[in-house]
Amino acid sequence: MNKKIKIAIGQVNPQVGSINNNINKIIEFVKKAEKQGVDLLCFPELAITGYPPEDLLLNNSFIKSVELSLKKLAPFSKKLSFIVGYPKRIESKLHNTAGVFIGGKLKFEYNKMHLPNYGVFDESRYFTKGNEYLFFNLKNRRICLTICEDVWVGPEILSKKIKSENANLLINLAASPFSMKKHHERIKVLNSISRNSSAEIAYCNLVGAQDELVFDGQSMFLDSKGNIISQAKDFKEDLLIKVLNHRNNYKNYSYNKKTKNIKLKNIFSALSLGLKDYVRKNGFKKVVIGISGGIDSALVAAVAVNALGRRNVLGVAMPTSFNSQLSLDLAKKLSSNLGFILKDAPIQEIFDKNLSYLEESIYGKTISDFTEENLQARIRANILMAISNKLGCLLISTGNKSEISVGYSTLYGDAAGAIAILKDIPKTLVYELSKYYNLHNPQHSIPKKIISRDPSAELRMNQKDSDSLPPYKILDQILELYIEQGMSPKDISRSLNIKNKLVLGIIQKLNNNEFKRRQAPLGIKITSKAFGRDRRYPVTNGFSEA
Repeated sequence: MNKKIKIAIGQVNPQVGSINNNINKIIEFVKKAEKQGVDLLCFPELAITGYPPEDLLLNNSFIKSVELSLKKLAPFSKKLSFIVGYPKRIESKLHNTAGVFIGGKLKFEYNKMHLPNYGVFDESRYFTKGNEYLFFNLKNRRICLTICEDVWVGPEILSKKIKSENANLLINLAASPFSMKKHHERIKVLNSISRNSSAEIAYCNLVGAQDELVFDGQSMFLDSKGNIISQAKDFKEDLLIKVLNHRNNYKNYSYNKKTKNIKLKNIFSALSLGLKDYVRKNGFKKVVIGISGGIDSALVAAVAVNALGRRNVLGVAMPTSFNSQLSLDLAKKLSSNLGFILKDAPIQEIFDKNLSYLEESIYGKTISDFTEENLQARIRANILMAISNKLGCLLISTGNKSEISVGYSTLYGDAAGAIAILKDIPKTLVYELSKYYNLHNPQHSIPKKIISRDPSAELRMNQKDSDSLPPYKILDQILELYIEQGMSPKDISRSLNIKNKLVLGIIQKLNNNEFKRRQAPLGIKITSKAFGRDRRYPVTNGFSEA
């Protein structure tokens, strides 16, 4: 029996809530696939609504709009069958559903069985789980349809079910967000199912960004021995087409293995797409960044120029007497290299007047402390927000994960912004990404002195980050082991061969600064556990690890 089927994956970038635009994009992909003689086209999980729709799912008008959109889609399946994801209300219950459109009609529906409710996922808040997998026949193929988490929970059971049903093709619609190790985990799971079930696999993942989540795409086809035979683009829309014949006689496909450069490439791409979609989908074109001459704002500027183009990036340098001439020179060199406009706006006079006013009208003469440091940061934030309001551009915060973890930032100061793209990037990774960027952009590089100089907030004379924090190499290891791996302070101190007192001090700072993180801008998820949806600690917290 001829088991050939020409199957396509529509790796689309929908916008959450923009149902009509998403439907039009789906129809556009259907027409492209139809011209190429495709038998079956697959779209990602919740492609009609975008993912995650969050509490839009509790809005009756929203669900009704989805129901109307399905009627608009159905006629386009007369020549080409397709599968698409959407929320489906059955009586009073809502399901995460995939619809199979064949011959101009909605022929089958599958309700997702396994609902993730951990980390960034809250599906049990909205959806009711389905009862059984869907199996159907098309073009002499027996197909099993699943949605995302279905392949992650009990893959052995799924493999046995596929075998018992004599299915030879597994389709998985996904909205699987990016993190550093995620794609290799996907490959491992899919490879296992394919080998154990002897089924080919079409894995259809979402692409694009939604608030703090970035979806990397990288949809793929696997043969029945678990080998990747074709893979879609990463971080871009794509229409991936493959003729599957269930004979495993495909040409070898070479995919990128886990190397340091690939890791850094993917992270930089995720930051760029995360920023681009956040700006674009919220109706903006331009951004403004406070440029200090330090490495964090330099990397943010590099990502912004890459994502939005140099004409859509405005930098502002706001020095005081605490800022060295070197910092200002490096800020100017950075703007020249990257090609964005830099405005020089010294704030010393404003700072002095603020100090005088506070001393004369409020609290009198006092000894200088962090109040004066925070005041500088908040003056800068006021200026940047005024520019944002007047020129209609979004302010990007430049803080990194290391600083945000221990509160080495000023609330309503440098922490202000519409998005903090380095929020999940530890300081040591900031350096790696900057070097990676320079390696691939030698004509538009970050000045080497920015990378090599000692980091400093420059809020007081001769200040260095090392005055307040341990070396970032140590700090970042402590934070990773505690936040991402959940190790105890004693285990961390033994693992890193450092004093337990240092570890406890860092954890105490982490806990004490939850109030800052709760008010911080959203950031782009990169690691396995980011601040925000991933990690939800109380602000008022009496627990201590000591």
